[in-house]
Amino acid sequence: MDEKKKQAYGIGNAILIVLLALTIGEFLLGNFADVWSIVWAPLIAIAVLKAFFVVRDFMHVRRLWTGDEEEHA
Repeated sequence: MDEKKKQAYGIGNAILIVLLALTIGEFLLGNFADVWSIVWAPLIAIAVLKAFFVVRDFMHVRRLWTGDEEEHA
């Protein structure tokens, strides 16, 4: 396996771990928080952060704006 693929798998695994940690934190925050009027903002922030990582790293959206020449370089 070449170096570029190893790096891509390493980044993907790191993002999966970050998403797992954020999901666990989101679950704990949502389950054990007593004051609901204060908790919604961090929950929304975590959800937006998770969506950003999923779109950026797993949906390959940046390929929409790259040409064929740039993609195979």
